[in-house]
Amino acid sequence: MTTRTVVLLGRKPTIAWNGVRGSLGEGDELVVLSLGYPVTAAQRAALLAAQDLAEATGAWFDAVLVLSTAEMLRLVRTDEPVHIAARGREARRIRSVLAGARA
Repeated sequence: MTTRTVVLLGRKPTIAWNGVRGSLGEGDELVVLSLGYPVTAAQRAALLAAQDLAEATGAWFDAVLVLSTAEMLRLVRTDEPVHIAARGREARRIRSVLAGARA
């Protein structure tokens, strides 16, 4: 059975890719939702790292640009692993909205 793992990228993402790697296997899906336009240099670097990780693990890779937290969370299923790559207030806001959506 394939697993869909989602990474939510804030404007200044920080992420421990080893944690994401642990949830990926051959044929699984890695979906990165990048918040805001234009894409920041930090987001671009995270997207490239995610693409490399997908290639290394044999996972499918998809990246989606979203313009709001609400749009981002509409693309997240309730049963899938989610990794939040954001800092400070933005990270707290994403966690809060995600928790509300999953409650």
